[in-house]
Amino acid sequence: MNRRDYLRSLAIGSVGFSVSPFESLTKGTSQENTDTLPAGKLKGDEIYPAAGYGTTTFLVADAAVIRRLENQLPSGFIPLPLQTLNADELVGRLAEGNALVWLGEPGNLPPALSVGGYVISDDELDIGVKSDSPILWPHLPLTRAKVMGAYIAPPKGMPYHNVDEEIRADFLPIWEAKDRFGNVVGYPAVYMNYFAPSLALGRFEGCECFFFFVHEPLKLMDEQQWKSILDQLDRKRRSFLQVTDFNTNYTAFYKKERVQLRVRLRNRNQRAVSVQFRFSIRYPDATDFQPLGLLRRVPEGRSSTEAIFDFVPRFQPGLCEVRLEVLQDVSKAELLAVDGNLEVIEVRYLAFKLAADQVNTSVNHEIVGPSFKIDGEEAFWAGTHYYPSSSWWEWVWRDYRPLKAEEDLAAIRKAGYRIIRVWINPVIDEQVLRSIDVAIEQAARNGIVVILTLFTQWVRQMGFQRDSGEQVLFDFRHPRDFNLISVSLRNLDLQREFISILASRWKNAGNLIYNLSNEVYIKDPDTSQMDKEVQDWEEVTMSRGTLRDSLLYKRWANVMTAVLRKAGSDQLVLPGYVFSTVDGGDVNVANADAPMVPWHNYYPAEHAGLKLQYLDPISFNKPILLEEFGYGEWNPTERYDGTAHYALAGGAAGAVSYEWGLSWLSKESCYWPLPLRETLVDDPDPRWFAPFADMARLMSDKGVGMCPTPSGTGYGSIYHGTPFPASAAVALGRLGLFGAGLQRVAAPETAYVVIPKAQLQAINTLDDTFRKLWENHVLFGVWQEDQLALLPDKVQVLICPHALGPEGTAVIERLRASGVSVFTDDTWVSSQLLDRVSVEAGGEGIRVVMRRTAKGMLLTAAVEQPVDQAVLAYSYEKVGMGLTDFGVVHLTKSGIPLVEGTRKIYIGKRQFCDVESGRAIFATEQPDLLKAATVKLMVTQPTRITFQRTISQLCISDGFGHEQPIQGGFKGNVLTVDDQLARYVILVKFGKGRMG
Repeated sequence: MNRRDYLRSLAIGSVGFSVSPFESLTKGTSQENTDTLPAGKLKGDEIYPAAGYGTTTFLVADAAVIRRLENQLPSGFIPLPLQTLNADELVGRLAEGNALVWLGEPGNLPPALSVGGYVISDDELDIGVKSDSPILWPHLPLTRAKVMGAYIAPPKGMPYHNVDEEIRADFLPIWEAKDRFGNVVGYPAVYMNYFAPSLALGRFEGCECFFFFVHEPLKLMDEQQWKSILDQLDRKRRSFLQVTDFNTNYTAFYKKERVQLRVRLRNRNQRAVSVQFRFSIRYPDATDFQPLGLLRRVPEGRSSTEAIFDFVPRFQPGLCEVRLEVLQDVSKAELLAVDGNLEVIEVRYLAFKLAADQVNTSVNHEIVGPSFKIDGEEAFWAGTHYYPSSSWWEWVWRDYRPLKAEEDLAAIRKAGYRIIRVWINPVIDEQVLRSIDVAIEQAARNGIVVILTLFTQWVRQMGFQRDSGEQVLFDFRHPRDFNLISVSLRNLDLQREFISILASRWKNAGNLIYNLSNEVYIKDPDTSQMDKEVQDWEEVTMSRGTLRDSLLYKRWANVMTAVLRKAGSDQLVLPGYVFSTVDGGDVNVANADAPMVPWHNYYPAEHAGLKLQYLDPISFNKPILLEEFGYGEWNPTERYDGTAHYALAGGAAGAVSYEWGLSWLSKESCYWPLPLRETLVDDPDPRWFAPFADMARLMSDKGVGMCPTPSGTGYGSIYHGTPFPASAAVALGRLGLFGAGLQRVAAPETAYVVIPKAQLQAINTLDDTFRKLWENHVLFGVWQEDQLALLPDKVQVLICPHALGPEGTAVIERLRASGVSVFTDDTWVSSQLLDRVSVEAGGEGIRVVMRRTAKGMLLTAAVEQPVDQAVLAYSYEKVGMGLTDFGVVHLTKSGIPLVEGTRKIYIGKRQFCDVESGRAIFATEQPDLLKAATVKLMVTQPTRITFQRTISQLCISDGFGHEQPIQGGFKGNVLTVDDQLARYVILVKFGKGRMG
């Protein structure tokens, strides 16, 4: 008897009828209260829920597997052979809130569910239950199996918010797969908890999907063992309970502050049920969880309940982990007066930080001349943008998940990345700031530098909270200011106030770099767009043009930097990338006072090299950072690989990808009203940034968000929802892992290309010049017109393909008169004064980009078609190698400590190795690869490598530098790199013997 019938019986009894409200309970469980779930078929007989909605669980598997399991299925399961699956009908039933168990490979998985699978390995892997699995299993004899990894895979890479469907679900790994080295490399089983209706279409509320991407399920476990799993999932579904949220009010707490744990749970049953929440906590450095307390709730039928558990934790600085267990006796859940035999239905975890009053992390980076040092090491660095939520960054700091971020940041470091770039919310409050506190400290513990970007082009309004509690909102961009992007000359005092809050809070964050602006476009601002203070700047009175625009931005950046300094913040400040390629300002002039010049590249890979050389600030003795690059599709491996190589060749201090990818799906829709649509007016200003209007025309007025699409799904480079990098992320990380000693240095050259100041029309001309220099294998430097008076004395050749300003032209003429050869066209090609790399074999079609390192010369070769063998010779050494697309050689007077290539690789006249397929990069900390006792390497694909020396031992390593000896993988002088070994840095230790 449910509560309604009980109350009805009391009402009837009150008018004279003799009725016992507990009569059915004394006679056993009535049919009305039975949770038996009727069997049925997807087509044919309609299934009518016995109690609640979503009572059917569909089992999709190979027909042969279904035949073996059919007699083991719980009563509510409907088997659907994969061979005859009607995916559209299945999606329709799941959209109503029913459940799915997918048993087998994911090839025919309906895309609408937003889950995909990828090949982890061609071999069997060790399978085990993940320690934080949301489902507790009976003892499972999991061993080895061939599996695929699950990940979040939205059906559309760049859906439009509120126009295209975006699911709201928790991606919760159940099982993990370990490679033969004992490291977790994938999640072959996951629970997808569709906790709310999908955005735009309102589907899947209450749906739960359990994916087991096992190649041969019955080889992993027998029928009875699979029955125990299906029974457990059936019990989960028959509970009708679904956790829809578990969070804390903040992600960090100070001493004596109260922590508020908040649980929301939906009851899909038509009748009320009882449930208990059990909370426990694991303090920093503790091994076990200790109890916190219990809360009991009775969610009404077809409704939700909320439980708030409030406590003061024992103060122990560090990350605290909280476990939530949902308890119920499923068979007695509707008997609200009793608890019965409570069992764990579901488990969830979260974390928060117990923190000091102010963030205090060690300084882990510095700039020395053109080199960017991290932890005292000079190198070429890899980095990535970290926006882990599908809301981009509108919700990310309001729904920051430290437990997942902890996993992500460790994975980022392991992959070879030492920099992350993040954006702050346009409206900040204590919730946002505490989340960023935690992220900064988590990054610091992983040795990662954080670049924090403050102002972006996507924002209309910004805001902050004063100590009085007042929330201040102000226009960062006026509706008619689309000629001012990521910079505002209005409301400077409010901008100062915004920045001062950050500066005071994070002045002791040693791993933090401030980036004032994301992507700047500044075009002829007039006084109507300026505060009175700005109107008095001397730059305002200059003649309109690129120089005035760039100097105005520089002045604004100095004003904002002064706020940071006044508050005691002495971190590096990067003003911002400028849209120089579309006449939006000169990035070198705009960043003249910056310690490092930022650049962004979304053009094909070669443009990274071309623009990095055009903007080369070596004449100012400072570095340039490829602060952002990417491509508008998921996992664009060739683009990442190519851009990273051109960034290394072009002298960048590092390359920062856009972006890592999704870790979780947003709980709510974005909420900003598409500010860029304000460009869609009848009278657009000709000064406006034209691409924004083009973008806005693609945006529906039904859309929402500062940007109308999620970022990570369209630009990510990982398997979303997991910490595992896909091939694009690996390609960038590979050069980061091998970047030591490849940093840029300042050294005099005999030939320089001269770049005109603030003449952006010169860019295309200079692009052509650089391409020709690469094709002719010329060693050259780049010098900015501003610095011509400081040219090194040894200069013999100047290449000036574009006219300079009057002062620059005068300097050039004086140099010409002193005997320097000056070329204003391509006649330099035949000059004997140029230093060149000799390409002795197969040289046609090979580009060579050369630059100095601390110990020698870095040569990067690029080809569009594979070359079997090319010999690059310069001065004191030569190297022969095959080229698939790129090859890299580090020449030093002591030998060759690094080579990247394929096929037979020669150093001098001696063969070093033979790479059977793909590309491999080899390096040693010793002077020369031929004599090194240990060589580290990575490959682009599984391969065999034959060395000329006997291998004695193998180890593997990652971005933390932890070495792990491994068994097997070699015989004599032959290294076999399979798909498991291929994801690691491999350390090859040689014996004394030589082969042949």
